[in-house]
Amino acid sequence: MAALMAICASTASAHIQMSWPYPLHSTFNPKTPESAKDYSMTSPLLADGVYPCKGFINNPSGSPYMDSVVSWKAGQTVNVTLAGTATHHGGSCQFSMSYDSGSTWNVIQSYIGGCVTDSNIIDVAIPSEAPSGDALFAWTWFNTAGNREMYMNCAAVTVANGGSGLTGPTPFVANANVNECHTIENTDVVFPDPGNVVHYGGSYASTKPTTPVGFTGSNCVGPGATASYPTSAKASSSATPSSSSAAAESSAQTSATATSSLYVHEKVVSTSEVASSTVATSTEIPSSTGTASASAVTSTSTSKNGKVSSRGSQSKALHS
Repeated sequence: MAALMAICASTASAHIQMSWPYPLHSTFNPKTPESAKDYSMTSPLLADGVYPCKGFINNPSGSPYMDSVVSWKAGQTVNVTLAGTATHHGGSCQFSMSYDSGSTWNVIQSYIGGCVTDSNIIDVAIPSEAPSGDALFAWTWFNTAGNREMYMNCAAVTVANGGSGLTGPTPFVANANVNECHTIENTDVVFPDPGNVVHYGGSYASTKPTTPVGFTGSNCVGPGATASYPTSAKASSSATPSSSSAAAESSAQTSATATSSLYVHEKVVSTSEVASSTVATSTEIPSSTGTASASAVTSTSTSKNGKVSSRGSQSKALHS
């Protein structure tokens, strides 16, 4: 009972976390030893953990902490579930994969504006070129209102029927004390290089901007990666902000504390279903339309098909 209360408290009190697929050290995962459960899963990086993955990928290979929690097929679209009530008026998020224990990452989908607030269940397409094998799957989120923070949860997954390798851009990193980049409050980040699959939501649902905004600084990527943003591509506080305010966020959090956004979820859908199942306020922009600003140049890193963990059986997501 005490453990259950701690789970509910950590979810309902602050911020957002990825609840499916089970992140490393997740309280939702029945295979996580009690001594290893992270009851601060909803905390941002620095406040509890470091980039990447809150430091949890340093677990010994083959330990139960690193077991794969789900098997996906390259080319499928899967559902990712986010839990929690303090949405901070949404923001922008990215989904990325790593095949070398977090040394390099490739963005597979960007959600610009409305992340979390549009829907807590997001359809994510696993690229057909994703290699077969064990990998890390990451969700990163930059909240609109409140303290300037970066949230990141990572799950160990297995990919089947894979391709030759990912070539998506390096994920955007800010507010994590690993570079000089910081996001701007009340402005949803428009990523400098969002990759080929982009959804627009929130205040950007109709405008679908491509010029990077919502952050200051350059080389906004993780350690070991490089990026070059021309002056014209750097974001500033003159960017169109979201319509919400910090005061409204405080009110929303107060009214929401009695409710915990937990879900039962294990659905995997095919690519043919994605058109009907994607969030209504979001629009997928194919690579042929050019999702990133021409003036923004970000280096990409090609994933290696390195092994992250020993293969585990697929776990059923039971959220109370």
